[in-house]
Amino acid sequence: MQDGGIVTLPAGEVGPNWNYLSVEGNTVEMHNYWLLYMPEAIKSDATLTSFTPDPDLISNLSSSTDSGKLVVTVDINDKAQFNDGTPIDYRALQPIWTVMNGQSDAYTPSATDGYDKIESVEQGDNPKQVVITFSEPVFPYEPIVTQLLHPDADDPDTYQTGWNNNPHPEWGYGPYTIQDCSTSQVTFVPNPNWWGRKPKLDSIIYKQMESQVLFNAFKNGEVDATGESQAGSQEILSNFSDMSDVTIRRANSLSISNIEINMTRPVVNDIAVRKALYQCIDSATVRNVIWQGVNWDEETPGSLLLPAWADGYEDNRPDDVKNLNSADDRIAAAKQTLEDAGYTQNDDGIYEKDGQPVTFGFTTFGDSNTVKNRSAAIQKMAKDAGMDIEIDSKPSSEFSKTLTSGDWDIVLFGWVASNTYLWNAPQIYGSTSASNFTHAGSEELDEELSKIITIEDHAEQCEALNEVEKKCQQSYAFIPIFSGPDVVVTKANLANYGPALFQSLEPTAIGWQNS
Repeated sequence: MQDGGIVTLPAGEVGPNWNYLSVEGNTVEMHNYWLLYMPEAIKSDATLTSFTPDPDLISNLSSSTDSGKLVVTVDINDKAQFNDGTPIDYRALQPIWTVMNGQSDAYTPSATDGYDKIESVEQGDNPKQVVITFSEPVFPYEPIVTQLLHPDADDPDTYQTGWNNNPHPEWGYGPYTIQDCSTSQVTFVPNPNWWGRKPKLDSIIYKQMESQVLFNAFKNGEVDATGESQAGSQEILSNFSDMSDVTIRRANSLSISNIEINMTRPVVNDIAVRKALYQCIDSATVRNVIWQGVNWDEETPGSLLLPAWADGYEDNRPDDVKNLNSADDRIAAAKQTLEDAGYTQNDDGIYEKDGQPVTFGFTTFGDSNTVKNRSAAIQKMAKDAGMDIEIDSKPSSEFSKTLTSGDWDIVLFGWVASNTYLWNAPQIYGSTSASNFTHAGSEELDEELSKIITIEDHAEQCEALNEVEKKCQQSYAFIPIFSGPDVVVTKANLANYGPALFQSLEPTAIGWQNS
């Protein structure tokens, strides 16, 4: 490896909300940024068979049982401190619990899973030791201490508005810190306060750009990789197939792309319309639009929580969807669903009821031909089934703002499985979860969802997850479409960057190989 150098990468968004722990800031890009300057204290391997503390942050991690309650003891590295000089101690885990446990309306956490089972977070034998006591067990328990947070960050006003266009580098504690930042670019440089292994690079720069700009930027050497958001589509790969100094890095994906339907909106608030849309979409056609000419094939994903390649996966889609075997079957079933609900076709072939046609919007993000073509394919499938979809195209930079605003009828985006994916059913399907953008769910389902995390046996945990997800899918508000490969095209000598399943990124290792 060389010492020094610069790596420049593309990004769909740079902020504006830098609070990764909030609903609006909980994006793939923000996760990548935080890994550099607010890194995870728990590392995982590629298939989640083990969780290991990062010794630069946590010197020891153990669990025990006291009066029937799970107790986790964390010993924090004596050298660990935030960039402003504040020691990283028990006070770095208390604010995480405060903002993530869901007990206060002052915070909008992306997920409360696990944190809502904590009873107390207290100092142990000294300030560098943390004792976490749980009201209910959490399995696996290690990820609960993945993230550290500055004690000042739990101020409600700061949480809600203080991260807007402000990444708070003084609250960082990682191998990199932020040199400068705008809504179009952020530059990370080695952190002089970092006590661990030094980074190889002089800087890592992320630049916001749309897909069409990215193609030329990579060819012209303005960026060194296509970015982690690219899905290995024919459009992406064909642009770089004639380049000799690049490599294509591909793995199974952690992302599951789905259409979510906003049940608070007119027309799509009718379960018959949602069911008809679910039935008419031929996912194989959508996948062909994206990966035609690329060596990739897959079955339609049946879960938003378990990747199809993971242990315990089941197809949890409704039977009256997954048992439809052809495009004709799907269109016929969708029409029958609408007609059974009292809809009739008008002169334009669009179903309507009580004078209201089945017309709704489809909000899309980005300017790539892949996005345009897959959206047009879904629009045609709906039209063939007697539904009128109006496409509302927005730039990628408006994704998080638009999604959290709720100002849309249906939208296609991907959930990326994290190392706590077995915890995350309440985040996606919980009726009161701020990350449930469909607003589907019930108190009864919430109770079942909350029990998954308390099951110690992995196989039984997966079984419980599959059972409740089948029930959640009966809302017809979540439509899994594709997973795809995780593909990144990079400069040939860029090292330690690219898809790695669940294996934790080692940011200090990213750099350039010697010639």
